[in-house]
Amino acid sequence: MLVVNGYLPKLALAAVIGGVTGLVAVAFHFGLSNAIDWVSKPWTLGILPWYAFAIMPAIGGLVVGLFIHKVARAPETAGQGTDKMIYSFHHQGGNVRARVAPVKFFASIVTLSTGGSAGYEGPISQIGSGIASTICKFFKMPRMMRGQFLLAGTAAGLGAIFKAPLAGALTSVEMLYREDFESNAFATSIVSSVVSFAVYVAFVGTSPLIGGVPAFPFTGGVELLACALLGVFCFPFSYLYVRCYYASERCFNKWAVPVWLKPAAGGAFISLLVLAYPEVSGGGFEFIDRLMAGLVPHSLWGVLLLLGIVLAKIVATALTVGSGGSGGVFGPSLFIGGVIGAMFAGICELALPGVIRMPEMFILVGMAAFFAGAAKAPIAGVVMVCEMTGSYSLLPGLLIAAVMHMAFSRNWTIYKSQVLNKFASPAHRRDMDRELIQAYDKISKQ
Repeated sequence: MLVVNGYLPKLALAAVIGGVTGLVAVAFHFGLSNAIDWVSKPWTLGILPWYAFAIMPAIGGLVVGLFIHKVARAPETAGQGTDKMIYSFHHQGGNVRARVAPVKFFASIVTLSTGGSAGYEGPISQIGSGIASTICKFFKMPRMMRGQFLLAGTAAGLGAIFKAPLAGALTSVEMLYREDFESNAFATSIVSSVVSFAVYVAFVGTSPLIGGVPAFPFTGGVELLACALLGVFCFPFSYLYVRCYYASERCFNKWAVPVWLKPAAGGAFISLLVLAYPEVSGGGFEFIDRLMAGLVPHSLWGVLLLLGIVLAKIVATALTVGSGGSGGVFGPSLFIGGVIGAMFAGICELALPGVIRMPEMFILVGMAAFFAGAAKAPIAGVVMVCEMTGSYSLLPGLLIAAVMHMAFSRNWTIYKSQVLNKFASPAHRRDMDRELIQAYDKISKQ
């Protein structure tokens, strides 16, 4: 029986997981890019009118449903991948079936390339955790160590796909709990994330995921107050986002139709939204780039347009992922937060023109604040936005906005498998029992 024990062997194995996951992330990146080009070719060549693209989410949903439930028979790959990873850590001892990674790989590329509203992080985190679980089974890892490397695989996927090695590691250990960290897994997650990031950027390049970010000045007192207000402004939208997603999931679960048909039905509903708001299809970061390029509207109609995009993205994501389409809810939360930030900037310019030096800063602040409150990961959300943009100049504003949103959104989370802290996690129950037994023995000997 192969056993990995000791600090350095664990870090070495984490590096192996990071290297393998980094290569898979490279394949996912180029596979998705080629799939998008192939799917959009009838429109780029002018063969079909632009509005005909609205049918693609339904077609993609049908392909994904048939593949997941009829061909691969891996129902755990439907829906968001990050929550499945969290559930596996808490309740399944870090076990993920070997087929999850390839099934999630293909299904997510189909969902995203055909216009489904979902994020990249759910697929790549579940793929990374699947790779780590398979490696752990080869080395006959005990339960707690499997969970540790499960998080290392998740960190590797996130660190690569977002080009954010520190944020990838932080997110993997922070998203498990609403008020805690999995500190034991931080070192292995760092190593895995850094190695995966290095492999990924060697093929893809080092430019930040969101480019064209100007050098924002350090936020002063007035702007810090505005950032705090933006954090509060985010909370009704995050509440709507979480409740809409859960309602969609419940409705599709109760719907008495074949399970493989449900993603296609979700895609059909999205078609109507894509006709009105084409920005909601796919990941949506191209629209964030355009907002950062100076297209923040400073008019009432512009603010209302952004409000419509936010609401449409919330509904589209709920339909895509809630119906069983393969994708994540992390990426859409960054998109929604960025658009909310642009909307808030427009409101500030209408109410107090010229008071904020660079209103575009609120796009980044909104991204960090919204994800922090929706996912209960304030540190990871802030660092993720900094690394995705290559800018740390807004760190004070990002932090204050994230904390304010957290303060108003403590009662809900987008990841239903999250638990409050380690004491509430079945994965740590044996450790807690052992500590209680030791404490009892000490008392009995006195």
